[in-house]
Amino acid sequence: MSSNTFGRNKVIKIFAYLVLGFYAVLVAYPLLFMAFTSLKTNNEFFVNLFLPPKHFEFSNYVNAWNVGKIGLYFKNSVFVTAASVLITTVVSLMGGYALAKLHIPKADLIMDGFMVFNFIPGIAIYISLYTMIRDMHLSGGYLSIILPYIAWQIPFSMYIIKQYFATIPQELIESGRMDGCTEFQTFLHIMLPLVKPAVATVIVFTFIGNWGELMWANITTASNVTIKTLPVGLLNFKTEMGVEWGQYTAGICLVTIPLMIIFGYFQKYFVSGLTNGAVKG
Repeated sequence: MSSNTFGRNKVIKIFAYLVLGFYAVLVAYPLLFMAFTSLKTNNEFFVNLFLPPKHFEFSNYVNAWNVGKIGLYFKNSVFVTAASVLITTVVSLMGGYALAKLHIPKADLIMDGFMVFNFIPGIAIYISLYTMIRDMHLSGGYLSIILPYIAWQIPFSMYIIKQYFATIPQELIESGRMDGCTEFQTFLHIMLPLVKPAVATVIVFTFIGNWGELMWANITTASNVTIKTLPVGLLNFKTEMGVEWGQYTAGICLVTIPLMIIFGYFQKYFVSGLTNGAVKG
């Protein structure tokens, strides 16, 4: 390799590192700004807006949890999200397996019919959905949030899992049946361990979509403030002194941290689930 080529490659590499470093700063700084603000007093927030806090006010988290009722909203969000993620994952696993491996007539057409619902804007059905929830006497309860979340997430989740199941050889199922396994035993002991990446993908997508959902939660919790979720609680965040920006941002951090933990934990499986489940098949 000539010296000119070596020098040109080195310049390109340095330039690439500079671009990636600049991009990393752009991505990381909003998170740092949020963390810095959550540790400032209200006075310092206006005086020292962009720099790290001079004195760390960890009491902002305590006050946000107690005074701002973030603790109550956090509990509600955990319950609603955990229930919707669990039910969505179980239903999508069973439906995806059935459509991919049980030779159901017109399985692809059925899946396409489910996917059509993903293209309907949620805001277009809020009025009719709220009316249906009210007529079912579910308004003001957790089910008024959980059931729509499940319905919205199942089509895409089932699609991801169906496509992943379709990549698994049919011979594995046949060998399980020959060994005397029932259909459920084949699904549980042979197929389910092979689709962990797809399950992780569904969990991440469903968790992110439900944890941060605001519009429907704001509508359905209007009649019962005790079931408000975190996004709704932060929307109406106030203390006796008005909006305390340090406490408010501390609440935002409490919303963001679970998302980062869930995605960080499932990241490896999540990427594999997208590539193997959504591209193949």
